[in-house]
Amino acid sequence: MEENKQDYYPEFIWWHGFVEDVDDPLKLGRCRVRIFGIHTATKADIPTSSLPWAPVMMSSHSASVSGVGISPTGILPGTWVVGFFRDGSECQQPMILGTYHGINDQTEAIPSAGFNDPSGKMPRKGYAKEPDTNKLARNEDINNTIVKKKKDDLDDCNPTALGGNWSEPPTPYNSSYPKNHVTESESGHIFEVDDTPGAERIHKYHRTGTFEEIHPDGSRVHKIVGNDFEIIRKNNNVSIYGNMNVNVGNTVKIYAGKAMDVQIGGNARIHVKGNATVQTDGNYLHKVKGTTKIISQGNMTLAAPRIDLNPPGVSPSSYNPGYSLNTSCPPSQASSKPAMVRITLDDGTVLEVEATRKFRTANRGLVPVTDLRDCDEIISLS
Repeated sequence: MEENKQDYYPEFIWWHGFVEDVDDPLKLGRCRVRIFGIHTATKADIPTSSLPWAPVMMSSHSASVSGVGISPTGILPGTWVVGFFRDGSECQQPMILGTYHGINDQTEAIPSAGFNDPSGKMPRKGYAKEPDTNKLARNEDINNTIVKKKKDDLDDCNPTALGGNWSEPPTPYNSSYPKNHVTESESGHIFEVDDTPGAERIHKYHRTGTFEEIHPDGSRVHKIVGNDFEIIRKNNNVSIYGNMNVNVGNTVKIYAGKAMDVQIGGNARIHVKGNATVQTDGNYLHKVKGTTKIISQGNMTLAAPRIDLNPPGVSPSSYNPGYSLNTSCPPSQASSKPAMVRITLDDGTVLEVEATRKFRTANRGLVPVTDLRDCDEIISLS
């Protein structure tokens, strides 16, 4: 029985080695590893193509089944790895447990030699004879990282409406080792979770320069160097308790498929440096509670089939949106004059008009004076 047990439980052998190939034909994330003590450093004796494929053991946070979990594609040629042989002393079935950092004593790769990156990309420029730990995590040689690139590309003096400006705040990067947890991809995408006391940040950076960074005080800078598209299938609510500046260097177009309501609690100023055109396909009502002034340095033209100044039925003392019958007033009734009708407006004004006249209302259009209701908003007398 003891002899048979050895067949089921082969000797457990650890190893460490150097990844030379990650282009797994089965796309399982396997790597070809040149293992110290097992494979020679001379590719003439054991070329990269003769090295066995080693599967990568994933974290328990990854399901690693049917596309669910983390893709096993993070290792690159030039990575140092550690693992074990599943077949024990046979040493033909390596399994990768993980990667580890080191200090590469080479200034550049020798692709023709073993234990070297065949592509010649590793070690990267700036990392030869230095720790493999990301410079952002070490806070070393920062002028050769994206920190300097971001500081050199700040958007300063963005103009605001009717005077003033605002500027993009610089990155508050001030990391201390080992508090900044950095992930960087081979093309240059970066994700940081910085727990440095007093300099806590969350930073997501695209290789093109688009980024989102949350500062220690909770402020956020979101910068997009290309186009931006936001699609919301349902409602969108935005609440801003402070001020808001919007600076658009070119054209702005706003389309509301149905209605648009705009309410301003204080004053409003609009400055149009060019021409202004307002088109209303329906009725237009502009009510001013205070004084109205129109100043034109050029000619002024008013064109309409009919222009009425202070027409009957419209009282300038009422400031309610539109004009409607006073709700305390009974329905319109004919006065002692058979052809006349007396109505009372919201402001108390009493009108006596011919029964054949019609009022234009906001909600029902043209309405005979004898059919006016309490809820009607009177715009004009026809």
